[in-house]
Amino acid sequence: MLTIAILTWREGLRRKLLAAAVLLTILFLGLYGLGLYYASKEILADTSPMSQLQREIVISQLVSVGIYFGSFIVSLLAIFSSAGTVSSEIEGGTVYAMLARPIKRVDFILGKLLGHGCLLVLFAAFFLSALSAIVYCITGFMVNGIYPALGLFCLQPLVLLSVAALGSVIFPTLANGIIVFMIYAIAVVGGIVEQFGWIINSAAMIRIGIISSLIMPADALYRKIVHILLSFSGGSSLNFTQMGPFGSISEPSTQMLVYTAFYIIAAVFLAACLFRRKDIP
Repeated sequence: MLTIAILTWREGLRRKLLAAAVLLTILFLGLYGLGLYYASKEILADTSPMSQLQREIVISQLVSVGIYFGSFIVSLLAIFSSAGTVSSEIEGGTVYAMLARPIKRVDFILGKLLGHGCLLVLFAAFFLSALSAIVYCITGFMVNGIYPALGLFCLQPLVLLSVAALGSVIFPTLANGIIVFMIYAIAVVGGIVEQFGWIINSAAMIRIGIISSLIMPADALYRKIVHILLSFSGGSSLNFTQMGPFGSISEPSTQMLVYTAFYIIAAVFLAACLFRRKDIP
């Protein structure tokens, strides 16, 4: 399993997808930091009594926007880098050489997941750490709960990785990438619908968001991360900083985090079982 993981790690480093993701991340962080700088500069120039409240609102919204698009970038990298976890090996014929050796199929797929997972976790950790550092250096705004938020941010691509690995056993690479992306899009739209449901007190819209989170809990993790980072030390958070499609008026429960853990385990277990029984021509 470790041999497959190391080979997957090296393959991931050689692929241009990761290099492109890193380059786009640097460009995004540079543009984000520039916008944050000018926004903070304009707010600090205002000496009115409402300036401090306005500063908290604007910075909180900008932090949530940065995390939202950071989550989107990490999620896309997870989907498209792992859409061919198994299917691309079968299509390229490399799986025959690997399975001809004394390697169990379960070890093969677990090694692939371990290699991809390590790369995604490191990338996610770098992204959120860099984003938090930029926010602090420019605005002096210290986000709360960075360590639990960092853990959840790293967990988010693992959810998509597990689903993509399961789909790669069943579908071709291109079809699998499209399917997983559409499932992720459903979760994102459902999360936005749920936030507006809480604003207008619509039970139907809230149920739509909950169902979409059960189908794909990636967006629920994002909402939990935002709620943690924008919560104040006293344990409460200003509701207006959590409003909007990028906020988290309703904090996802601990049960949702437990469900997410079982979701990942179930997807990996099912992928391993299906791959073990898969007839490879």
